[in-house]
Amino acid sequence: MKTIYFDCFAGAAGDMLVGALLDLGLDFTALEGELAKLEIEGYSLSNDSILKQGVTSSKFRVNITHETHHHPEGEGPHGAHHHGRSYSQIREILEKAPIPEVPKSRAIQAFHRLGVVEAGIHGVSLDEIHFHEVGAVDSIIDVTGYFLGLHMLGIERVAASPLPTGSGFVQCAHGRMPVPAPATAKLLEGVPVAQNNLEGEVLTPTGALLLTESAEFFGPVPEMTITRVGYGAGDKDQPDTPNVVRAFLGESETSEEGDAPPSTIAVLEANIDDMTPELFPHVIEGALKAGALDAFSIPVTGKKGRPGQLLTILSPLAKQDALTRFLFRETSTLGVRHRTTHRAVAEREWMEVELPWGVVRVKKGTFEGAVTNLAPEYEDCRRLAEESGVPLKGVIEAALARAREMPGSGS
Repeated sequence: MKTIYFDCFAGAAGDMLVGALLDLGLDFTALEGELAKLEIEGYSLSNDSILKQGVTSSKFRVNITHETHHHPEGEGPHGAHHHGRSYSQIREILEKAPIPEVPKSRAIQAFHRLGVVEAGIHGVSLDEIHFHEVGAVDSIIDVTGYFLGLHMLGIERVAASPLPTGSGFVQCAHGRMPVPAPATAKLLEGVPVAQNNLEGEVLTPTGALLLTESAEFFGPVPEMTITRVGYGAGDKDQPDTPNVVRAFLGESETSEEGDAPPSTIAVLEANIDDMTPELFPHVIEGALKAGALDAFSIPVTGKKGRPGQLLTILSPLAKQDALTRFLFRETSTLGVRHRTTHRAVAEREWMEVELPWGVVRVKKGTFEGAVTNLAPEYEDCRRLAEESGVPLKGVIEAALARAREMPGSGS
């Protein structure tokens, strides 16, 4: 699976992410040609190789050549607009453009999400929102160029490091606000952030939007064979840290939807001592439906001698953030611990055995070529036991005996 991992040790912005894709081999001329189909006036693009504290990086720039006024919807060309653009205007620009459907729809979805975030911050409807910083020409180009770049490079999976936000204040359309700005902060809900000593707004709203819309998870570098490393440059250098995003391109193992179960997983844990016991089966079942590999609870004794439960979820890396949000939404916990761990996994294969009362599936586990376990499917056995009147343990024993007789069972 073609994978890209963004190491955002110095933050992230739209131009930095597009620059990283260009440094990984994205064809600038081809990207420029696709972006021209948006029919936005008043800008030119450039891509330069520059040094950032000794690191050769690609600097992608949207150069504003002149500012024109945006005509009413459906009239004339699209230009820069001092008061920003509405979501419907940006959607119209993208929908009319003859660019590939996948990056087009992803860009529209990204702006829709940002519009919902801004509407919530201001307490108005989506139709009343006008984007300011992110509605400008350069941000429309950055957002669309990023999704076009992923598509043109054939990227199947995106991951990223926890995101540093910086410190201090930033001047934005809302006035002078502490970092992260309101929209950035909202976009980061459920996303791991990194502690750092970086000054200023090192994570822009566009950078946060693109990464939270595309990354399957935020954590360490996934297991992958790295084929290329690229650097995308920004403008906000720190005294000892080059303002670049580092991107690793490579091939990773099959995702959790494939045949092979993942060998690198996330473990999510929460100690809960104030939730009604009836909710635990609901939470465990819901976690499994949401993509958890396993979910269980263990009785524990907490502070002040309180009885409680240690709720544990084993998660594919791609589902870690979604399952963390699930736990906060469905349980009373105020904190979720998470860590990445490796596991040895037996290959699984289903066998079917014929019994006098019907068919039972048997799961065969194989490790390093040797059969390590045979396990009749409980629900199949229970159903046959109820239908035939045979004791359940008898059906299970018969299914296991029959599975051991079959070729390839290891017996």
